[in-house]
Amino acid sequence: SLYFTTEFRNAVYQIPTENDDPKKSVALALQRVFYNLQGSDDPVDTTELTKSFGWDSLESFMQHDVQEFNRVLQDNLETKMKGTVVDGAVARLFEGKMKSYIRCVDVEYESSRVENYYDISLNVKGCATLRDSFANYCEVETLDGENKYQAEGFGLQAARKGVIFESFPPVLQLQLKRFEYDFQRDAMVKINDRHEFPPTIDLGDFLSEDADRSQPWTYVLHGVLVHSGDLHSGHYFGLLRPTIEDVWYRFDDDRVVPVTPGEVFEEYYGGDLAVPGARGRPAVKRFTNAYMLVYIREALRDDVLGGEAPVPAHLLRRVQEDRAEEERRQREREELATTVPVKVVSDAQFSRHQAFDLSYFDQRQPADNALFVERMPRDMPLRAFIAHYAARTGQAPDSFRLWIMVGRVNKTVRCEAPLVGATMDLTLAQVLENRMPRWTELRLYCEPRTATSPADFLENKPSSRLSMVHAKFFDTALYQMRGVGSLYVQADQHVRDIIPELRALAGLSPQTPITLYEEVKPALVEEMNTALTFQSAEIQSGDIICFQITDADALRVPAFFDEVQHRISVRFVPRTPRADEEYGSTGSTPEPAPLVLTASSKTPYDQVAQWLAERVDMHDPLKLRFYTVSPTGQPRQAVRRTPTAALADMLPNAMFIQPALNSEGLQEFTVMYERLEVDIVQIESMRSIRVTYVGRTMRDETVLDVLVPKAGSVKALMEATYAKVDQLLRAQRGADVQPLSLRYYEVGCHRITNILTGDELMSSICTTGLTEIVAELCTSDMLPTSAIDTDSSRHVEVFHFYRGLTHAHSLPFMFAILPNEVWSDTWERLQRKLGMSEMELKNLGVVCGPQGVLHLRQCRVIQGSVSDRTESPVVDQTRASNTPPMDADTEANASVMSDNSMNGVESDTLCLWDLLQQMKNDVTDVIPEVGIADILALHHVDRSSRHRNLHHERAIRILN
Repeated sequence: SLYFTTEFRNAVYQIPTENDDPKKSVALALQRVFYNLQGSDDPVDTTELTKSFGWDSLESFMQHDVQEFNRVLQDNLETKMKGTVVDGAVARLFEGKMKSYIRCVDVEYESSRVENYYDISLNVKGCATLRDSFANYCEVETLDGENKYQAEGFGLQAARKGVIFESFPPVLQLQLKRFEYDFQRDAMVKINDRHEFPPTIDLGDFLSEDADRSQPWTYVLHGVLVHSGDLHSGHYFGLLRPTIEDVWYRFDDDRVVPVTPGEVFEEYYGGDLAVPGARGRPAVKRFTNAYMLVYIREALRDDVLGGEAPVPAHLLRRVQEDRAEEERRQREREELATTVPVKVVSDAQFSRHQAFDLSYFDQRQPADNALFVERMPRDMPLRAFIAHYAARTGQAPDSFRLWIMVGRVNKTVRCEAPLVGATMDLTLAQVLENRMPRWTELRLYCEPRTATSPADFLENKPSSRLSMVHAKFFDTALYQMRGVGSLYVQADQHVRDIIPELRALAGLSPQTPITLYEEVKPALVEEMNTALTFQSAEIQSGDIICFQITDADALRVPAFFDEVQHRISVRFVPRTPRADEEYGSTGSTPEPAPLVLTASSKTPYDQVAQWLAERVDMHDPLKLRFYTVSPTGQPRQAVRRTPTAALADMLPNAMFIQPALNSEGLQEFTVMYERLEVDIVQIESMRSIRVTYVGRTMRDETVLDVLVPKAGSVKALMEATYAKVDQLLRAQRGADVQPLSLRYYEVGCHRITNILTGDELMSSICTTGLTEIVAELCTSDMLPTSAIDTDSSRHVEVFHFYRGLTHAHSLPFMFAILPNEVWSDTWERLQRKLGMSEMELKNLGVVCGPQGVLHLRQCRVIQGSVSDRTESPVVDQTRASNTPPMDADTEANASVMSDNSMNGVESDTLCLWDLLQQMKNDVTDVIPEVGIADILALHHVDRSSRHRNLHHERAIRILN
């Protein structure tokens, strides 16, 4: 529909999008969709458009509301059009105005508000036609009796309330409310009732008297969006008349078929479908019906649908570039199907390889030691490839031969056999499928021809008793491993017989003692017994022998390979501590740039800390603390320093992160470090406790992180918290801070679970993540901490709840009540402690009872506030319709609470002390758990939600 609205398409084309990303820019993605619809005969893919909305592949298959989609699209385009030549184009096409009014009957007074709209939602239920829906929308409501309107300057007046349209847009989008809330089912349902919409409609009857009537307000149907399905799943398709001609088409995904006007109207009105000849049978339910209608003003139809929309040059250029890129990708896909990657390692790469095997064949291979890698045709003969390889590497084709490399069961990649003789006539694909059918690439080794090579070097394989082995020399002085070549050994030859040849390959003197090792597998390098034969030592073609000068004090080959296998690259970046953290360095000295350490992941913690301390000018490495880093780059938990801790403990879990590789093929990680003012050994012997400090009111709340020794009593926590609070208040008020009196208690699930005296052990508090410590300032309305219950006052726990006592929320606190104090005075003190406004207090109810009660029926209801002496907000005794929905506990106990409510008692005579004492005598089966005798619970009621849930609550009562 939007595409065939030529005026809209032309405006979209003029949005400047030269530098936009189509995957993020809705405007550019829509331009490309319009262009493809305009110039292509194939169905257009909308994946790019949905991705620009932020939808992933999963959301693209979910049912979305088309009205919401349309509004998001229009809002995004309007934002993009601001300040351009098409600024306001969306509003000119789709925006209308409506006026909501309240007009007094007996006096000249009217209150009104004019609003803009882009679409209109019309009722289907109870409306047989579209005109009935408009009449229902503009229906006037009379306000009289108890529902009179408070007119400014005239008092309560009878009035009429309604909505009238000031104007309709050129393109009118109507949403039929097919989805509504069913109060009896307590669920959303789809309305499939019959609803007729005409081909033309005159909307002048629904316009205000002041509307411009110079042209008729007749609208012609342009499109129908049909929904087939139910609430949870369905399918959209469109019925459109692209031009002013009365020719309709059905647009259903990639299918476009012509339809008759009769199908457009009668078929999709909805309602039951009568089956011809089926007497006595019920009509068939139809779930396919119109959901949105698009009408165009008849007087402006030629302007809206006519003309041409020129395509901008930058869009043409980008589409052509994208098509060229798509063609290139298509060629690559075809090439992937007809070619095979061939990787060849020669002695040049082998000599510089520092790790296991002859070389890496993946991204770990360093860029400065790259292999020969090319994609070759799968049907290319091996002989032709040898000639190609020789030409690319500047060698003669008869100066080398290629060995096929295979993967062994011990996870090594080794040479298996030379490709000579009849194998030369095989294709590359046949070579790969014969030896390694599961591999997607062909791996080869280039063996150079030497003076000692046999005459049939290129024609025949070595005898079964002859094996080619590779040799590596580990230079302990340079801490370097290098490949020195290959040699042939006989099966019955002793290992010690090749020692002179190995010395010669490494350039060592004939008398130099050497030790030999075999690379068995990545985690196993064994010293060889030189007295054995190669057959006894199980040496075969492709095996690798490492050797080094014998030195008892030097690093051995197995240790070197272990270090290489675990070698990683770690970037150390500084972490800025939070302001509420203790012992972190708070200086303004700029932190150094990231430091890179290349080492084994087994490097001990203390060695890493010493290395970093030397580079950040820290004399004590124990004053550095390390943090693992999340995939998003944020610091996670601190790394504990233990006797066995190593660099690997500073890295994130391999299950949650895929590290990148640097230019040397090493995995790269990031670790954060922090400068400390206190020794980390001392910090790790302490415990961080989060304490919430509450000041004079409950709005005065500050969260503190306090470090205290793990072993000891809670008194240390109290002293550390006191010092922090005193420091906080002095920073806020200056030096004029009076000595503080703080009360400490433990809170779990928004209820006080333990009053702390200081004698408790630190190991006994905050044992779960659901508990916290509260330090409350004792003000003049509360007694000192030592006096929990005296003859002159008593303390109650005050907590907040919603619907039921088990639904507690927010932070509880302790409150002192006094004998002979009337409720109005108590409520004033409580109001000051809460720090709430009068408006918030109107939504607050008060319940009192003994400590340990679980049900509201065991409590008494007290009136809400001094200024609002109406019925209790907690329970409405008359069960009025403005009561919010109750849970099972509240519903069952409501009648009991009506008897227990104190609404009949005046707040100037009610004494909370006496009431609690009476309840304490009446209830004997409740045992206090935390040393507080009574509770005062505050029930929060959202009065606006009462009005919203009015009919919902009535429906639930009927069902019950």
